Amino acid sequence: MGMQFVEKLREKPAVQKLEKFFPAIAFLGGFAWDSITLGQMVYDSDILILLAYYTGALILVILLSAQLEHPEGWTKERLQALAKAQAKPKPAAVAPKATKVAPSPAEEKSESAEPVSEDSVSENPDVKIEESRLRRAAAFIAEKTPARAKEAANRAALEAKEATAKAAALASAKAKEAASRAAIEAKDAAVKAKGAATKFAKNVGYESTAIPENAIVVRHRFLDREWSETWKQRFTWAVQFFFGGLFSALVVCYFKSSGSLASFLLVILLAILLVGNEFLQKKYESFGVSLAFFCLLGTMFMNFAIPHLVHRIGFIWFLISTVLSFGLCLFIWKISHRKKSILVAPALISIFLIVAYIMNWVPPVPLVLKQKIACQNFDKASYSCDVDDPSLLQMIGLKIPSVHRVDSSEVYFLTSVYAPAKLKAELEYLWYYQDPKTGKYMLTDRISSGRMMINGGRESGFRTFTRKKNTPPGKYRVEIAYKNGAVIGSGTFEVFGEPPEDGFVRDTLR
Repeated sequence: MGMQFVEKLREKPAVQKLEKFFPAIAFLGGFAWDSITLGQMVYDSDILILLAYYTGALILVILLSAQLEHPEGWTKERLQALAKAQAKPKPAAVAPKATKVAPSPAEEKSESAEPVSEDSVSENPDVKIEESRLRRAAAFIAEKTPARAKEAANRAALEAKEATAKAAALASAKAKEAASRAAIEAKDAAVKAKGAATKFAKNVGYESTAIPENAIVVRHRFLDREWSETWKQRFTWAVQFFFGGLFSALVVCYFKSSGSLASFLLVILLAILLVGNEFLQKKYESFGVSLAFFCLLGTMFMNFAIPHLVHRIGFIWFLISTVLSFGLCLFIWKISHRKKSILVAPALISIFLIVAYIMNWVPPVPLVLKQKIACQNFDKASYSCDVDDPSLLQMIGLKIPSVHRVDSSEVYFLTSVYAPAKLKAELEYLWYYQDPKTGKYMLTDRISSGRMMINGGRESGFRTFTRKKNTPPGKYRVEIAYKNGAVIGSGTFEVFGEPPEDGFVRDTLR
């Protein structure tokens, strides 16, 4: 009843017009919600919701892997059973014994019975004995009796031969009748087998029930079927929904952790796929396309979720995420009985992601840079310092911050990095100085220490700082990164050697 109501509702013109905007509304609504919630802090409930999306996608990709391998019912098991049945020798029909008597010319031309050659009849031992006895009796009578008696003996021998021919014809007719009866019974059995096979095929969901009469019915796999167009549409719509939910959340999470151009390009790729997902419902009917997207989303999701469970990040955990995701794709391929070529796309995606992580193109999720300050006169107790009073252009981000150094004071760079509770990760700072001649930023210092070990769980982020004494005037960029890993975030500022015109203001790292 519920489905009928929905179908009738969709037939209305107003609803059909609104349906065109449903994908865009769902996309913008889901992305906005993820940006508001996941953009602030990730809770255990968020991980469970993403896990539900991933599990739903897993089930649907398995269902979409179904295919009718043998539409006419010829499975490997059936062919083996049929070959075994055909190899059995057929029992030969045994004709009843008969006495040999020479057939008459009229009976030899008779069409009512099949011709029986004298040679085939005489091959019977019993017939040979009887024929010999009759001949001896006829010879004795011919010697002992006159011509009339000899004629009677010849007549008796002829009658005996006619009786033998009748007996042989009768035996042949009975054999033919038995063969016809056996053929009729075999045909009836084949018809019954076909009916049973057709009934079984309907129960397991076949749309094609054209099973050969001599096919042997065996139990089929659940995925050995062909879904109707209606169910395909339902499955692909659900896949599009679950993939969209995962893409939306992952774009937000990876964007928040992206601190370099290379990692930002990966986020752009995810965003393009997020938008493209709204137009790929029909494409998801292809098992290869669905499996490739599932592999990509699985690796990115596990790379985000596993650190929340093991409280660690690093290459080994990313490798585990990739192997688990590809392993699930391998499992789906195994139960689907598809060709190995289906695994090419998931394998290439997995290799690409591993290379991207080694090249520090993958953002170090779930670490997120929450706040950054370039300043001087730092107070460690309150994490406050003096910053230049920002201009309007600096406040709206159209001009980089400035640090007017006074009396050769040290320049500090403060950051707060969010990490899930109990997660531990060592950070490092990289100082770059822009060469005035070339305009390129050159790495001058790489700073790390035990005090830069994150202990996650603080909502505003784990606070740490770095400082530099010798800072000649010029432009600087400071990157904060997972040690020997991808960049979490960065800040660019310009150092001057004189006091600011508008003075200083005190700022505090939350």
